Order: sequence, then C-alpha cells, then structure tokens
Amino acid sequence: MLDGFDLTGKVAIITGGNGGLGLGIARGMANAGAAVAIVGRNQDKLDAAYENLKGICPAILRVNADVSKEDEVKRMVKETVAGLGRVDILFNNAAISYGHSAAKMPLEEWNNFIAIDLTSVFLCCQAVYPEMLKVGGGKIVNIGSAITKQMGHPKLIAYAASKGGMDHMTQSLAVAWGPDNIQVNCVLPGLVDSEMMPCEGPNVQSRVIDYAIKRSPVRRYGIPDDFQGISIFLASPLSSFITGALIVADGGMTLV
Repeated sequence: MLDGFDLTGKVAIITGGNGGLGLGIARGMANAGAAVAIVGRNQDKLDAAYENLKGICPAILRVNADVSKEDEVKRMVKETVAGLGRVDILFNNAAISYGHSAAKMPLEEWNNFIAIDLTSVFLCCQAVYPEMLKVGGGKIVNIGSAITKQMGHPKLIAYAASKGGMDHMTQSLAVAWGPDNIQVNCVLPGLVDSEMMPCEGPNVQSRVIDYAIKRSPVRRYGIPDDFQGISIFLASPLSSFITGALIVADGGMTLV
C-alpha cells in the first residue's frame, strides 16, 4: 500500500513554491520522490528554497515567473518540460492576501487580486493540460482558503471572491477533465504560519492569531509541513477516485 504514495519519476510544479505553504508542499513532493519545479517572482526566495530542498529532492528547477501573465505561464511549463522531462502534478498555490476596505477599494486593486489569486489558476491548469495528456493523466491541486467555508471577513472581499471562484473552478475542471484521467481537487487551509500571515516574530498579528488558536479544536496554528501528507496523497495514485473535492485542512477552526 505504501508504494502507492511513491512519486518517483513524477514531476510536480508548485506555484508560490519558494516559501511558506508552497515550500512545505514542495518538500512533501520531494520526500515522496518527485522532481519539482518551484515557481515564484522573487529570485532570492527561489534560491533559498532550492537550498532548502536540494538535499532531499531528486531534481529541482527554479522558474522565475508571474503566473498571472499568460506568456509567463506558458514559459513556466515549457521550461519545466525542457528541464525535468514532463508534467504530472500541478499545485496552484501562488496568491496574495491583505486587508482592504470594500467601500474604498480601487478597481485596479480588485483586478490585481483576481489576476493573481484566480486567473493564474485557470492559466496554469490550461497550460499543463496538454502535457498531462501526453503522460496519460495528472493531478491538479488548488490551494484555496477555509474562509470560503461558511465564513466571511469584512476586509478580505477580493481574496474571498477569488478563492470562492477557485472552489467552483475546481469542481468544473474535475468534471471536464475526469475522462482524461486528470483529478482536480482543492485544499482549504486555515491559519498557516507564512509571510502572508506571520504567526511568530516581529510581524505577528497577536490578536488575530490568539483568536484563531482559541477557536481551533487543535489549539494551534498550522505550519507548512502540516500539508506534506495531504499533498502527497492528492498527488498519488491512491487518490485516483477523489476529484472535485474541497478538503478543509484548518485544524477544525471552521467547525465552531
């Protein structure tokens, strides 16, 4: 049974894989034997992620790309195939999030949220589709947010809209591409320590963190490595009968 989790010979693309939750996912792929292409816009972070992974990963590719731009997404896939030989797995993890006022938010800012947090998912899925067909199928895992599960936040309007759109895109792609042996699922994390939401250090927002921990049945916030296991499972053959699923991974925060 454990052989089913072995990803040796597979190639995974992780957008936003140069830090935070994305780096935790990349580490999971590497630990399971997959080669990885880590994608991001910050070259220094890409280089640091490479150093973090190189001792465990069979092959690593650093791709500097803005996944909200179609030409750069196409280049990302082309470079991955050229450098690693194929594409089997895609994690759409790249995103931005910060508070804003719905009443005062400029259209330009709204459009930027949609481009980075939602349009990028469509572009990446569309770009890897032909490569997955070539290898007989694939796995797409979108990283959403627990905020779309019976929650709302007064200052995360655009973020919530983008992630909610990702949920429904996941389900529609699962139906569209199921006959091609491509499974599409979405993981909805809760509070996870990352640059987007630091849970430790000088930039920690103590009131928010303390509230989330108190609300969570597990009484802690998540860390990137908490997502290694579910990432390996959803990227492996053992999840071949699971598609279109929205899987909450928030320590039970949205249960109460």
